[in-house]
Amino acid sequence: MLPKPIQHLIDEFAKLPSIGPRQAARFVFYLLNQPKEETEKFAKKLFILKKIKYCSFCNRAMETTATHLCEICKNTNRERTAICIVEKDTDIESIEKTKRYNGIYYVIGTEDENRQLHRLKDLISRIKKSKKELNEIIIATDATTEGETIALYAARCLDELKKIYPQLKITRLGRGLSTGSELEYMDEDTLTNALLGRK
Repeated sequence: MLPKPIQHLIDEFAKLPSIGPRQAARFVFYLLNQPKEETEKFAKKLFILKKIKYCSFCNRAMETTATHLCEICKNTNRERTAICIVEKDTDIESIEKTKRYNGIYYVIGTEDENRQLHRLKDLISRIKKSKKELNEIIIATDATTEGETIALYAARCLDELKKIYPQLKITRLGRGLSTGSELEYMDEDTLTNALLGRK
């Protein structure tokens, strides 16, 4: 029987995505065996996470800025006529590494379906109000069952924008992606081919 503080922390680590009780226990015992200063440094960095804000346009995590926009959204060299819908911030990092996309992004999250749908509706509402030129929306969700479901729903919802933007293309990543794969774990070549082969 483990001491309660250790077991409680194992339970907390086990709530993280893809982390089971064994992996969680390894984390806890690793931290337990670190010098006190290292553990305190780790705890401070965890606490700092609560100061992270989200971009007012794309929902990407960022440090607070005067414009409330992330580095990508406030970059005037980015192509404003293309929006890439992703599930996670880490998907943006993966796509950026390919250097094949220069538009802006929109993160719908993975927390729960209702939040994803709310963010999709919010994006559609903002696009309708902006009336700025828009040529393409890329749906870049994971090739998992959940990712496929939200992609199909997003495509149906976004279709109504074609009344305002007749030239608008709604595309999805090419299916060079194997079923069940997540964007953040893709190698650059596979993701590049998926971007170039979008339909």
